[in-house]
Amino acid sequence: TMFLSIFCSDSSIQTVSGNFFFLCLFIHWFDIYSYYELIICIFLQLLFYSFFSFVSPFTLKGAGGWSPLVSNKYQWLQIDLGERTEITAVATQGGYGSSDWVTSYLLMFSDRGMSGHRAFSGNTNADSVVHNKLQHSIKARFLRFVPLDWNPNGRIGMRIEVYGCTYRSEVADFDGKSCLLYRFNQKSMTALKDVISLKFKTMQSDGILLHRGGQNGDHITLELVKGKLSLFINLGDAKIHSANITLGSLLDDQHWHSVLIEHFNNQVNFTVDKHSHHFHAKGELNYLDLDYEVFGGIPVPGKSGTLPRKNFHGCFENLYYNGVNIIDLAKRRKPQIYIMGNMSFSCSEAQMVPVTFLSSSSYLALPGTSGQDEVSISFQFRTWNKEGLLLSTKLHQTSGGLLLYLSDGKVKMSTYKPGKAQSVGLNNGQWHSVSLSAKRSRMSLMVDNDVTSSAHAAVPTHIYSGDTYYFGGCPNNGNSSECKSPFAGFQGCMRLITIGSKAVDLISVQKNSLGNFSNLQIDLCGIIDRCLPNYCEHGGECTQAWNSFYCNCTNTDYMGATCHYSIYEQSCEAYKHTGNTSGFYYIDSDGSGPLGPFLVYCNMTVIQHNNTDLTRVKNANRENPHTVFFKYTATLEQLQATINYAEHCEQELAYHCKKSRLLNKRGKKLVIPPCCVSSTSLSRMTVKS
Repeated sequence: TMFLSIFCSDSSIQTVSGNFFFLCLFIHWFDIYSYYELIICIFLQLLFYSFFSFVSPFTLKGAGGWSPLVSNKYQWLQIDLGERTEITAVATQGGYGSSDWVTSYLLMFSDRGMSGHRAFSGNTNADSVVHNKLQHSIKARFLRFVPLDWNPNGRIGMRIEVYGCTYRSEVADFDGKSCLLYRFNQKSMTALKDVISLKFKTMQSDGILLHRGGQNGDHITLELVKGKLSLFINLGDAKIHSANITLGSLLDDQHWHSVLIEHFNNQVNFTVDKHSHHFHAKGELNYLDLDYEVFGGIPVPGKSGTLPRKNFHGCFENLYYNGVNIIDLAKRRKPQIYIMGNMSFSCSEAQMVPVTFLSSSSYLALPGTSGQDEVSISFQFRTWNKEGLLLSTKLHQTSGGLLLYLSDGKVKMSTYKPGKAQSVGLNNGQWHSVSLSAKRSRMSLMVDNDVTSSAHAAVPTHIYSGDTYYFGGCPNNGNSSECKSPFAGFQGCMRLITIGSKAVDLISVQKNSLGNFSNLQIDLCGIIDRCLPNYCEHGGECTQAWNSFYCNCTNTDYMGATCHYSIYEQSCEAYKHTGNTSGFYYIDSDGSGPLGPFLVYCNMTVIQHNNTDLTRVKNANRENPHTVFFKYTATLEQLQATINYAEHCEQELAYHCKKSRLLNKRGKKLVIPPCCVSSTSLSRMTVKS
């Protein structure tokens, strides 16, 4: 008998054996693959006619698929595959012999919480099978199917197949104080070419993933900084700053992220989650003269004074250096591996449940400790929005209330009046902690556990805790005296909510056994970095809110939603048509292309260079010609683009001769027609006398 854990949105966890439903588990050997492909065919023959209550559990009746009694957006079906599995495709079908099917659904996946998600089209009837092959396979233990839309003349109904294969990996868990040192076989190794690949996941926004150093000052460091990965590399020149390339965003989401670093001579390819950057490393050498490689941190304090000291806290998976499985060597206690601190070979899962406030109408109402003369609340949040209500509550035995809100990226607190601001720039997408305490007639607020970022206020009356705390917003039809908010609702994520000294169990909230909520996603932080990739062109600065992004085109010489259109004309002819007279103008010869604008004098179009004065030529002959270089205010590419757009173009060359057999007159001008203007003639001209 095989066991599979099934989680449902309106029930406690149910472990259902093969006696209750038909589970097909096929092992297929394919010649095309070098491994077994595991096809997990889960035919759920369960029809749920009752929902969870505190009196009785689920009852399983009939056949035909999963169909909850209540069809709404809060229903979901979660499958525990027992271990991490590589999923390649899913297929769905409606309920057997019914009018119940799902037209679209969200597939969520993770090793514990629901960090990742993808949307798919569903069925149009109960019988046809809709296959959705994943463009990139996912590795996860848990799958959750969340119906988004369903047949309006029926209910939610699903039969599911999941396709994938077994997945094996080597993992290592770093506790923030440990690291792993890999010594090369030789005392010093000269690396002309090396490749480092790994996967990592963490909840911390900062930490050093790897560091390598040599005797000549050459080094390479991979560091997590504010949820982004920065690669520092120097090829042995202490006089110059190391190359610093940053990729990724929101990488502290407790989800697996892949990293690939390829180094050959001074060329480096850096890839994070399929986002790549290619560059040349700085330094005198074209190789790294290495002694060792450290993963998870810097073991010796003061080894490199320019690097942060915070070690990595999280998990590595499949860590390879030039094809060598580093974690496997560590597990087998090989002599070239040295472990410092407490490092384990299983990935611990932090039991931390986030909640996403999807819109300005979202809210979470939690019971308070009514009538106590002390209020203590703490939580963490992350958002892109500058404004939004964080907390509202009516204080007991008074007509006043307590507000905590974001204003211009600052946390403010008040008693239904304009409040004091604390800290700045908190709408940067990072997790920030907030601690609010009030006792008698004094309130205190601390942000990010920083004493310097604390604020205090005195109120004229004693403070007593209220009945209900509203996080993120107020109910639209609620009692206005219970929840007041002159601000828009909060859009973002929260976690680690505590009231008094008790942590709030958000899973109980999800099961409707604690508090109340509207338009939330529980066990998921759905924040997205809309500035990755950056759609702002020509150096425009990308800023974002929860549902949109904006491009600041200031000082870029371009305009438009994405700084695409040049503010300058493409030629002097265009300026002429708008009524402008001769003078100096900036022209952008390729319009919205990559070439920038440059200054010209418009008399038609005259592009100046540095050699308009007469130059005396002495003793020039065929063997030793006199060479003159012309340096224009525009680049060669800009000149060529200008010529391409012109109807007529010419360049004059004047020379004056004495007793010349070429001329009867003292001076002569040569006109170079457009067909003669080439890369050579534009950049250099040779004059012989």
